[in-house]
Amino acid sequence: WDVKTQGVMLAHTYKDPKSGKIKTPPKGFPQAPVGWFLSEKFDGYRAIWDGIEFRSRNGTIFSSPSWFKKWLPDDIALDGELFLGRECFEKCGIFRKKVANEKEWREANVIYQIFDTPSVKAPFEERQKIIEKVVNNRCKIKPDIDMGKCPLKITKQTLVNTEEEVYKMFDKLVEKGAEGIMLRCPGSYYEAKRTSTLLKVKPFFDAECKIVGYKEGTGKYIGKLGAFHCETIKEPKVKFFISGMNDKIRNNYKESHPIGTIVTYTYVGLTESGIPRHPNYLRKREKE
Repeated sequence: WDVKTQGVMLAHTYKDPKSGKIKTPPKGFPQAPVGWFLSEKFDGYRAIWDGIEFRSRNGTIFSSPSWFKKWLPDDIALDGELFLGRECFEKCGIFRKKVANEKEWREANVIYQIFDTPSVKAPFEERQKIIEKVVNNRCKIKPDIDMGKCPLKITKQTLVNTEEEVYKMFDKLVEKGAEGIMLRCPGSYYEAKRTSTLLKVKPFFDAECKIVGYKEGTGKYIGKLGAFHCETIKEPKVKFFISGMNDKIRNNYKESHPIGTIVTYTYVGLTESGIPRHPNYLRKREKE
């Protein structure tokens, strides 16, 4: 699979951030999320296995240890993520090195989290069965003494039918440190372009709120700010906590963000009572 000439599949956003309208599917396919497949969005390095090397979506080679590549097949292209675990993106610098550090790869327990195959022309469900067979067969091979544990994992796909199911699973995964979720249209083919048969669900709405109090930090934030207690500008009765501030703000929040400060936050949607889901600090409103 030649990434530079053939391309890779890219996702549209599930809902328009301004209108809140769900992305319209191609003709003949069901409207998301009815009958769609949901999976975790991994916060690692997107990597296409072309049968010889791992490549970025732009075609750049990711240098990887020879023992790691021995686990991969040479007769099928795979699309996945070089992954170190949730909330470990800062450690992913090991994938950018011109020469892979074998010790770092071993100690980091790198996983290749596979979610598709661009070289198979078949509906999504059939491609998943093929990937499962490939992973099972490759992980059964008798490894050389230096190959370690099989690093290939097939991405779990869960059939969903309602938006309630989508956000329930989104909440669970994000609370565990996941970046978000992906939705895949049933019966769809791999398209090497941005397509509405593949949708991503991430926090993307934003709004303003007023700081009305502070919550003390715990764990690594003991003695610092844990979260801002806020109320929405449009509905002052709606109160909630926002986090996501950097250490500079957490250390000097009373001076930089006194009570009454207006801040912008991002969120993924609203609960039935109007409370923002997963609100995160974005910036402080500048004085006019």
